[in-house]
Amino acid sequence: MLYLIPSPLSQETPTLSVLAEDLPRVQGCKIWIVENAKPARAALQIFKMPVPVRDLEIYELKQLDHAARQQLIQRGLNGEPIGLMSDAGCPGVADPGAELIELAHQHECPVMPLVGPSAILLGLMGSGLNGQNFHFHGYLPVDGVARTQAIQQLEFLSEKNGITQIAIETPFRNQKFLDALVDNLKPSTSLCVATDLTGAGQRITTKAVGQWKKTKPELGKTPTVFLWLAQGKPQKN
Repeated sequence: MLYLIPSPLSQETPTLSVLAEDLPRVQGCKIWIVENAKPARAALQIFKMPVPVRDLEIYELKQLDHAARQQLIQRGLNGEPIGLMSDAGCPGVADPGAELIELAHQHECPVMPLVGPSAILLGLMGSGLNGQNFHFHGYLPVDGVARTQAIQQLEFLSEKNGITQIAIETPFRNQKFLDALVDNLKPSTSLCVATDLTGAGQRITTKAVGQWKKTKPELGKTPTVFLWLAQGKPQKN
């Protein structure tokens, strides 16, 4: 079995990120495939593993070649539970862990996703924007011209089809990305900025871009999700 185990979203004030009834499944994993070892070890402390974390097998996905990944999946097929964990949130969602999950399916290794926090869905839930039709884009271009074109194109599609557009950015570029959104979206477009989700400093705010122009928060390097929904033309009866 390959268990897909959510990890805490907030590194500053981490909390248990799985249901209490799923904790024994997590604690039963002695083999871990993770995005990066340091945040994984911090999360494993929260899971109160029955053996010392140093005694667990922890592998960084990016360090495993195809053969090594296949060998680990085979161990799962042979009855050893394997935990897959992202740096933050749900593995396989905006996360390279999807590559291992695909490999598990190819070898008919059972996959068990556990319930836990996703910054994308939490941001959407708290935004008040359209949750019936949304599109997550991950990271938009960093280049100024390409980024402006992407923002404007996504706004056009949002207005045309009623799509809530969702994006994230590397934390140290949060402020520049917020500036780009405010500078290039129409004043009437609704923009949600969701920061430090599940953390002590959590803040979810949705306002028209015209209002954001008056006062913009200082985001610093806090993980943030950005969501926007353009105001479409009224439907004719």
